[in-house]
Amino acid sequence: MSSRIAKSAAVRDADPVGGAQSIFRVLRILKYVGAAPVRGVGLTDVVRDLGLTPPTAHRMLAALLQEGFLSVNPKLKTYSLGRESYILGLAAESRHGIKAIAESAVLRLAQSTGDTSFLSVRSGHEAVCVDRKTGDFPIKILTLEVGHRRPLGVGAGSLALLAFLPNDDIERVLARYDASAAPDLPSTAMLREDIAAARKHGYALNPGRIIADMVGVGVPVFDREQHVVAALSVAAIRSRLSGARLQEVVASLQRAATELAAELAPRA
Repeated sequence: MSSRIAKSAAVRDADPVGGAQSIFRVLRILKYVGAAPVRGVGLTDVVRDLGLTPPTAHRMLAALLQEGFLSVNPKLKTYSLGRESYILGLAAESRHGIKAIAESAVLRLAQSTGDTSFLSVRSGHEAVCVDRKTGDFPIKILTLEVGHRRPLGVGAGSLALLAFLPNDDIERVLARYDASAAPDLPSTAMLREDIAAARKHGYALNPGRIIADMVGVGVPVFDREQHVVAALSVAAIRSRLSGARLQEVVASLQRAATELAAELAPRA
């Protein structure tokens, strides 16, 4: 019986996936590979994490590889973003170049605090790290790399992007939030507490939700219409982001966010 079930599944999977569903799957693969570590991801990773069958995943990876949007490491048999993805990224950067505009602000934060600073932007229901700079303090927080994605609300910068959205937008994000997707994700109740605290204090605090001894603090960057367009954040070991020093870092973040908003305004 198991062989008949497997054969039936294989036949169903061999049928072409129609229209928008196929496009959405391909785009999910691109996002997934873009957020992967430097070594790339394997076929089994794509199958496991995106819920695809091996034939479907292989077919879509092969198509992306053929068109140049992915490249493959022949030794590791892992996939990474390819030349065409890089070209598209350059085109997008020229139109929405917040990273280039904000780079000096992110660098100044790292230099003034001595810790790791980040720039994050929203992508649907996720936050994407688009820049990271490290300070001179010996213990560096490198848990979030450029290109990595997290659910909105998970991490200081990500929480700053979520907490200062309109209420309806927050509810839509929380309705799709799945705390069971990974063992280190906070519960929805925890996110609601963090959102309320961020709105009360004017900054988002990650009190060790991801790694117990790591604390992060973030602030939103607003455009002229007071829409959240990005978030600046700093992460450090717990002892460096508490008490009076926490407030000093928050003040530095808020100054940087105000200056960045002013730089972005003429380009809006």
